[in-house]
Amino acid sequence: MSTLTFKISDNAPDAIRNLLLSRGWQELDEDDENQVCHLWWKIARFRLNDIQHALPWQYFNHFPNANAITRKDTLTRNLNRMKATYGNIFDFFPTTFNLPNEYTRFVNEFSRRRSFDHQQHNLWICKPADLSRGRGIFIFKDLNDLTYDCSAVVQHYITNPLLISGYKFDLRLYVVVTSFHPLTVYVYREGLVRFSTDKFNLLCLNNVYSHLTNTSINKHGPSYSKDKDIVGPGCKWTFSQLWNYLHNRNINSNDIWLKINTLVILTLLTQAPTVPQVSNCFELYGFDVLIDENLKPWLLEVNFSPALSFDCQADLEVKMPLLNDLFDILGFGEVE
Repeated sequence: MSTLTFKISDNAPDAIRNLLLSRGWQELDEDDENQVCHLWWKIARFRLNDIQHALPWQYFNHFPNANAITRKDTLTRNLNRMKATYGNIFDFFPTTFNLPNEYTRFVNEFSRRRSFDHQQHNLWICKPADLSRGRGIFIFKDLNDLTYDCSAVVQHYITNPLLISGYKFDLRLYVVVTSFHPLTVYVYREGLVRFSTDKFNLLCLNNVYSHLTNTSINKHGPSYSKDKDIVGPGCKWTFSQLWNYLHNRNINSNDIWLKINTLVILTLLTQAPTVPQVSNCFELYGFDVLIDENLKPWLLEVNFSPALSFDCQADLEVKMPLLNDLFDILGFGEVE
């Protein structure tokens, strides 16, 4: 096989560069437009012009117009529209409103729930529409506490998450799309279980280490390095650890996994019509899913260019095989 070449943006994770070099690839200067590569990997989106003028054997790690589900406001708009049309099949997304446009609708729903729901369960979480890593997120139960200075979403807070030894967790799934026409999806069977590092407590809503599972937040928590009951030190497991934990408690993880796969496909279908038909792009998404105490999976958000850095052993066990499998799926074997 001839030498495969790649370009990579400066802010892309070292894991991509190191893995490709270990597979025998050659790196080219991203700024040299005269050098044509087999693979171009960027954190940000590509210009449409880059893709339109590509050669048939070139690959790009982003589709054009494939980020509607990775903004919280457009994800909300898409899923709410589909739920209104197709009903409860899309009932995997918590009740969510876009602010400021849907503020009045939100207030009406807030008041409706308050009339029959205990105040402890009429909790809402506000998230900036286009920020990641838990930035700008807060939980509230009083309308007077809702403040925002940018486009945001407000979402009914799930107050009954499945807990492990009292700790909240969510799942980071890695999903690869190689085509939107027809929709061709690979859901990686291994993934990350991300824990909060303080025990779940609805009486203390401002404790981010109790309610948020973002690693970027919890690695700074006072209990991060402690050997927490069952969870252990740090804040991550692999899916394999979670499935074993559930199996030992006679919980059928296969049913959960099937429901998760369904919500992934339905979410991707909401934006498929707007993605142009191109054959030399792929997309790696990070789906964040929470499981409640009734074993129902809920989609929280979808991440564009999910983090591929290594903070712990679980990262290594998940992300390195993921990337190797990704390049195998694309048909890029190792260079002899």
